[in-house]
Amino acid sequence: MRLTPALRRHTLPWLMGLKSVQLQRVARATGIQSSGTNGMLMERIQDMLAPYLLPPTGDTRKGGMHSEKPMSILSIDMGIQNLAFAHLKVPPSDQERVPELTAWRRLAMSEISRLDLKSTSGVQAVTVPQSPEASLSQPKARARTTEDPTPEKMGKKNKEKESFCPAIYAKNAYILINTLLHTYNPTHVLIERQRFRSAGGSAVQEWTIRVGVFEGMLYAVLHTLLQERSSEVEIHGIEPKRVVKYWIDKERGGEKMSAREVKKAKIEIVGGWLEQGRVGIEKDVEDLVGAYLGKLRKDGKSEVGKLDDLADCLLQGVTWLEWEGMRGRLGQDGFGALDGKK
Repeated sequence: MRLTPALRRHTLPWLMGLKSVQLQRVARATGIQSSGTNGMLMERIQDMLAPYLLPPTGDTRKGGMHSEKPMSILSIDMGIQNLAFAHLKVPPSDQERVPELTAWRRLAMSEISRLDLKSTSGVQAVTVPQSPEASLSQPKARARTTEDPTPEKMGKKNKEKESFCPAIYAKNAYILINTLLHTYNPTHVLIERQRFRSAGGSAVQEWTIRVGVFEGMLYAVLHTLLQERSSEVEIHGIEPKRVVKYWIDKERGGEKMSAREVKKAKIEIVGGWLEQGRVGIEKDVEDLVGAYLGKLRKDGKSEVGKLDDLADCLLQGVTWLEWEGMRGRLGQDGFGALDGKK
C-alpha cells in the first residue's frame, strides 16, 4: 500500500520517517496488529493514537493513563471449566499508578448459576471466600424440594450443567455479567479473544466452539445491560498472542517457545509482580495470592489448583494498562517514548 496524499497530510510527522521494523515495534508496544504494509501500519497507529493527542480530561474511558480519575479494570480470561477474572483499581494519573488487585477468581460454568445476584439497587461487597476456589460470593440456595438428591438426580444435574445448551449458557452469561457490573462498577472490561484453531491445527475443537459461543453471549449481555442503564464502559477484546509477544518475545530474544514454556513463563511473570509489589494486593485477596505463590515456589501444600488461568487474567489486565501508558507517551513524545520504555 502506497501512501496517498490524504494519508500523508493526516499522518503524524514522526511516523513518516519510521521504517517497517520501527512501525512494527510501535504496534507491538501498544497492543495493535503489527502485520501489513507501512501505509497500513501508519494508518492503524494514527487511528489508535488519535484519542491520546487530546489534552487530558476527567474522562476515564478515553486516554487511559491520561485519566484524571481512578479506573476500575475488569479482566476476564475465557473458559467453560476454568473461567477466571481479575479486578484492578488504578489511581488517577497524578498519582503513582500501581494497580491494586481487589478480586481474583476462577470458576467453572456450573458454578456461575449459584452466584448471589442482588437487586438492581446494588450488590453487597464480595466477601473473602473460605477457600481460594470459592465463587464470587456465598450462594443462597433456593430449595425446590425437601427430599435429598439421589445419585441419579445428581448425575442428571451434573450432565445438564456440562451439556452444550445455549439456554444454560445465556442464563449464566447474564448472571455473571450482571453480578460483575454491580459488584465492581468497571470503567473498562477486557475479554480474552478466542481463536478457533489451537496450535496451528486444521481441526476446530468442540471446546473452542463452546467458549466462543459463551464469549459472544458475554458481549451481547454487556451491550444490552449497558444500553439499558445508559452506562459508558469501554469493552476491549484482547488477543492473547499479543500479550505473550509483549512480555515473552523480548525476554527470549525472539526464540520460539513451546506452549508449555509460554504457560510457565506467564505464571512466573505474574508471580514476580506479586512478590515485588508491581501489583498492589488488597486484603481480600491476600490468601489467594499467598496460595498462588506457595504453589509456584513449591513452598508447602497449596490448594489453589491451576495457576495458568489466574495468571492469564491478571497478565491481561496489567498488559492493557502498559499499552495504554505507552499510547499516552507516544501521543506526547513520539517514537522517542519507546526508548524510555520501562
